[in-house]
Amino acid sequence: MAEISGLRQSLRALGGKLGGQWERERRDTFFLLGAVLMTVLPHLFYQPFWVTAVFAILFAWRTGLVLSGRWIPRASVRIAAAVGCAMAVYAHYHTLIGREPGVTLLILFLGLKLMEVRARRDLLVVIFLCFFLLLASFFNSQSVWVAAATLVSVLFLFSSMLTMQFGEVEQPINRRFRYVGKLLLQALPIGALIFVTFPRLSQPLWGMPQEGQSARTGLSDQMSPGKISTLSESREIAFRVKFEGSAPESRDMYWRGPTFGSFDGKTWRALQRPAIPPPDPALTVDRRGNLYTYSVTLEPHGQRWIYGLEAATRIGAVGEETPRFTIDFLPVLDNPPQERVRYQATSVSRYQMGLNETPTTLRNWLELPPGHNPRTLQLATRWRGEENEDPERLVARAMELFGRENFWYTLQPPALGKNSIDDFLFGTQRGFCEHYAQALVVLLRAADVPARVVTGYQGGELNPLDEYWTVRQSDAHAWAEVWIQNKGWVRVDPTRAIAPARIEKNVRQARLIDLEDNAATKVSALTRLKFGLDAMSNAWNQWVLSYDRGKQKNLFRKFGLDIEDWHEVAMLVAVLLLLVIGVCALLTLHPKPPKDPLASVYEAYCRRLAIAGLSKQNQETGQRYLQRIERLLDPEDAALARQFTRAYYHWRYSPHRPGPEDMRHLQQLLSRFHP
Repeated sequence: MAEISGLRQSLRALGGKLGGQWERERRDTFFLLGAVLMTVLPHLFYQPFWVTAVFAILFAWRTGLVLSGRWIPRASVRIAAAVGCAMAVYAHYHTLIGREPGVTLLILFLGLKLMEVRARRDLLVVIFLCFFLLLASFFNSQSVWVAAATLVSVLFLFSSMLTMQFGEVEQPINRRFRYVGKLLLQALPIGALIFVTFPRLSQPLWGMPQEGQSARTGLSDQMSPGKISTLSESREIAFRVKFEGSAPESRDMYWRGPTFGSFDGKTWRALQRPAIPPPDPALTVDRRGNLYTYSVTLEPHGQRWIYGLEAATRIGAVGEETPRFTIDFLPVLDNPPQERVRYQATSVSRYQMGLNETPTTLRNWLELPPGHNPRTLQLATRWRGEENEDPERLVARAMELFGRENFWYTLQPPALGKNSIDDFLFGTQRGFCEHYAQALVVLLRAADVPARVVTGYQGGELNPLDEYWTVRQSDAHAWAEVWIQNKGWVRVDPTRAIAPARIEKNVRQARLIDLEDNAATKVSALTRLKFGLDAMSNAWNQWVLSYDRGKQKNLFRKFGLDIEDWHEVAMLVAVLLLLVIGVCALLTLHPKPPKDPLASVYEAYCRRLAIAGLSKQNQETGQRYLQRIERLLDPEDAALARQFTRAYYHWRYSPHRPGPEDMRHLQQLLSRFHP
């Protein structure tokens, strides 16, 4: 029973109802624990499991001590725990220096610091450690959701600091949050101004490079069976696209990525040192096609290439670098983008690529590894004779094979041996887009038709709220390109013959949903919520995270300022800060006379009568007002009006102020009064 009584006392302490120094420290500590939990929670998704477990044990231990009122552990226990945590971090990361081990140490030491909180100084140290952790949370992600979680944590932390400033009788918790919320709203204009004008750095402010162990999701510079099928299970965003004007159908969206021409029997790679120097990329535009202009917001993927809709005729500058096209018409950068970038691009729907190839240069796209896939070579040789070496008929023959035989499209195909193409074509007949693309290319090369594998993304999902197309890693795709005389490189996608639903899967999602139309009611609330959250996240990326040095330079140029001349910039920032602070002071620091509770109750009484058509005139006293309206009221309401007016005048002209019971009596009379 004593323990239950202690728990009840602790819970009552949260509202500031108990006095005494011991209860005050317990109350502050318990309130702070909520702020600590809000701060650490986003980090636990990125930490090793054992770190989460250790912090949970320390947090639960400290919470139990607060609820039970028992003493904290001895200093020797805390020192031993600190040494053990440091050794565990070193054993896991093999170092104590760096972002990840540093953040892990900070989390564990914060949990240990909770075990020695005694004085108010210790509470402040914990709060300052939490602010460091809030900054470190942006190492993992800078999404709008992390920013929102950080804002909530700041609200809790400032409320904890405010709690420490109260006396023994404290304000209710909701009033503390409301007061801190007002402070944050007042600081918001100043923070926005500093964000816009603070110099945008080309490198992170903390100056610590990204750890090499953290892999990024996306297409790689080589392809083996199973690579893209792994990506297809990821819902991570590869890039977002917004078209200026009309957009192509989702099934016609092929976002070109790396092209592979070197095959060793197992892995496809780009041509490193072709025996024959390839020609410069050449693209002939058919003016009868459509022209698409769009902007791409590319997520960091750690590779040199960027993506454009096939076929891109122009790729705008990426930051301060202009992309160049490789021999296989892939736009690349000299330096891989390490952060989210945005660029403009233009593409055409009808084109001819690689018409300047020659029989000599086409040998680069005919090579096959010797001693592999004899049955495939035999089949291709037979086809070549039967079709009179006609490339288009050979392509049609291969597509007919995929459509006629018992081929299946699956994300979990069986393993293949040394002769992977033979095993696939004449054995398993189960595979993903990469299996079909490489099988088609090998078949055509064996029939002396130049061919290559192209990887990238196919399709996209349209968000009707902001009209952005979202291309995810699950849209990763592989197809083939075949060189045909007088046509150049022609796209051939065998997946269309095997699983057309894979190409058509986003057609339904791509249809514009008119939110004003009655048909929009058929869209589920969950779908609307998903689109809304995605649009919010995209707006955060476009307007906040994508605000780089180039955008800042353009903004300053509109005001006639040179961003390189920081004397002018500093003067502008100083003037704007003074203006913002002055406006905030005028709006928030002007004196507010206290509201008379008696006057408030009487105004509510007059409003109820005014609703009934019995408004009080400005020159009327309360007594004259009562005399005029009581004849128009029901007897019961007239009696209540007389009682209310008599009580009001008694306390209005009494030398003593009305107490809580007197005000409660007036409120009760008012609640019964409904003329």
